[in-house]
Amino acid sequence: MPSQMKRRFIDSNIFIYVLLKDPRYGEACLSILEKVERGEEQGVTSTLALSQVIAHLARRGKGEAIKLFIDYVRETGMMVIETTFLDFVEAVTEMGELNLDYRIWDDLVISCQMKRSGVQEIYTNDRDFEKIKWVKPIFPMRINGAKERA
Repeated sequence: MPSQMKRRFIDSNIFIYVLLKDPRYGEACLSILEKVERGEEQGVTSTLALSQVIAHLARRGKGEAIKLFIDYVRETGMMVIETTFLDFVEAVTEMGELNLDYRIWDDLVISCQMKRSGVQEIYTNDRDFEKIKWVKPIFPMRINGAKERA
C-alpha cells in the first residue's frame, strides 16, 4: 500500500445502505466501497462495526447476506480493527472528557478504535460523530450529489 493512500474508516451504515439498496444513499455508499475495491483508498473498519451490520441484516431477515458480506470484507483487503476491552476503557474516558453520554456508546468506541489506528476520517451517515472533536465525518449525501436527509 502506498504511504500516501488515504485511510478512512467505514461505518456500519455505509455497508447497510449498499446491502439493502437504500434508494437515497445506496449509490453514494457504493461509490465509497468501489474506491476501496480499486485501491484508491484503504478502507478501515472494526469488528464492532461489522457486528452492527450483521445484527442489522439478521433483524431484517437477510441472514443469507451475512456470509457474502464477511467474504466481501475479506476479499477487499479492508483493514479490520479488533475490538478490545481497552477500547471500552478509552471510550469511558472520552465520554467524560467530551461531556457525552452512553447514547452514543458505539460511536465513542469506534472513535477510540480510529484513534488507536491513526485514522481521523470516517465515512458515515451518523451525525453523532460530529460531537467527537477530532473525528472528521464524511457524509454520503456529499458524495455524488446524494440528497440531503430531511
